Amino acid sequence: MLGTARRRIATRIAFAVLVATAVLAGAAPAVALTGAKVTMDQQTGGQPTRFTFVAITDRDASIGEIDVGFPSGFDVSKARFDVVTLDGLKRNMVAAKGGPEGETVGIKFTPSIPASSTLRIQVYDVVPPNAGGEYALKIGYSAETSVAGVPIVQERTDETVKFEYATPKQHEVISRWLDSQPAVQSFNDVKAFGMFFKPQLIVRSIPLLFFGWLLALSLIALAFPLAIAGGLGLAFMKMSKLTIVRWIAAAYVNVIRGTPLFLQIFVAFIGFRIAGLRTSDYITAVFVLAINSSAYLAEIFRAGIQSIHKGQFEAASSLGMTYRQSMQYVIIPQTVKRVLPTMTSEFILLFKDTALFAAVGIGELMYGAQNIVANTGNLTAFVVAAGYYLIVTIPLINLVGKLEVRLAVSEHGHTPPEPKRRQGAFFSGMTRTLEPVEPVEGERPVDEETDGR
Repeated sequence: MLGTARRRIATRIAFAVLVATAVLAGAAPAVALTGAKVTMDQQTGGQPTRFTFVAITDRDASIGEIDVGFPSGFDVSKARFDVVTLDGLKRNMVAAKGGPEGETVGIKFTPSIPASSTLRIQVYDVVPPNAGGEYALKIGYSAETSVAGVPIVQERTDETVKFEYATPKQHEVISRWLDSQPAVQSFNDVKAFGMFFKPQLIVRSIPLLFFGWLLALSLIALAFPLAIAGGLGLAFMKMSKLTIVRWIAAAYVNVIRGTPLFLQIFVAFIGFRIAGLRTSDYITAVFVLAINSSAYLAEIFRAGIQSIHKGQFEAASSLGMTYRQSMQYVIIPQTVKRVLPTMTSEFILLFKDTALFAAVGIGELMYGAQNIVANTGNLTAFVVAAGYYLIVTIPLINLVGKLEVRLAVSEHGHTPPEPKRRQGAFFSGMTRTLEPVEPVEGERPVDEETDGR
C-alpha cells in the first residue's frame, strides 16, 4: 500500500510539473518565425507592387494564420496573395483563405504551416504612396507548439520587417496620371496613335533620352573641330606640288568617302582592338567621326580654295606677300565664307550619323530609344528621338539658307529679293518662295545694267 501511494504521488508531481511547464510556455511565447525579410518588385512608389515575405518556421512550432499589416497610406483594397513552402527549388502550394481588411491582409492556412518550413507569401497589387523612404510591415501570427506531446497555442506575436523604396520622379508621376485618364486611353486605342505617339511614353522618354542627346552633341563638338583641321590639311596636300603627297591625300580621301561610315565604325571598334589598339569607346567614336568627316571637308576646302580667282594671288604677291601670307590673310578668309554653308550641311550629316554608334553599344540618343522600344514594344521613343534630332537640325537648316543669302550679297554686290514666307508655317524657314521685285520707275533691273556703254 505504501509503495502504491508513493507511485501515485510521484505521478501527480510529474503531471503538475508538465502542466506548469506548458503554462509557462504559453505565458512566454518564443519567436516562431526567423530570418524574416520582405522584397518589392518595384523600386518606386505610386504603382501596383508585389510584396514578397519570406521566413522560416521554428522547429517546434507551426503557423496557422498570419496578418500582414501595411503602413498607413498603403492601398491594399485590391490586394490578392498566394502562399507556398519552399523545399530547395521545389515550391509546394499552400491552401489559404483571407483577404484585405483596412490596411491589413489576413491569411489563414489550411492546414497549418508545419515546423521547420520555409514560408513564402506574395501579396500582389498593393499601391504604396509616392513618398519614398523606409517603412515596415507588421507581421502578426499565433504559433502552435507542443510540450511533451501536449499542444500549446501561444499568445499572438507581432514582428516588424523593414523595407524601403524611392520616390518616383516627376515624369513617372505624370505618366501614371495619364494612364488613368479616359481621354488618353481612347487616344491610345487608335493603333496608329498609340503605337507612335503614346502620351505616357512621350513623358517618360523625354528625360530618359536627354542624356543620350547630350552625349551625341558632345561627340560632334569634339570630332568636328578635329575634322576641320584634318580636312584643311588634306586639302593643301591634294594641291601640293609633290606627287607623292597628292597621291597619299587622294588615296585617303577616296577610301574614306568610298566606304560607309558603318563599316568604318566596326573596323575601329572590332578590328583595331583585335590588333591590340585599345582606347575607350568614347574616344574611339570621336576618332571615327573626325576621320570620316575630314575626308569630306578636304574636298569642300579644296573646291573653295580653287574657286578663288587667281587674280587674288597675283594681287597679294604684288603687295609683297609670301604664299603662306596670301593664304592666311587673303585666300582662306574668302574660302571660309564660301564653304560655310556646305560645312554646316556636313555638320548636320555628321550629327545624324552618331545614331550608327548604337550598333556598338555607345549610349547615345538612338541607343537609348532602342532600349525603350525593346522594353515597351512601342515605337513612341523613336518619335521622341526624332524630335531631339530636329531640335538641332531644323535651326541649322535655316542657318544654311541665311548663309547662302549673305553669300549671294557679298558675291554679287546687291541685296537679293526679300523671300516671301508662308505665314504660320512651322517650317517656313526651310521653304521660301521668291517673288519678282518690280524695278523702280526710271531704274533698269540689275540684269540689264551695263558698265557705261
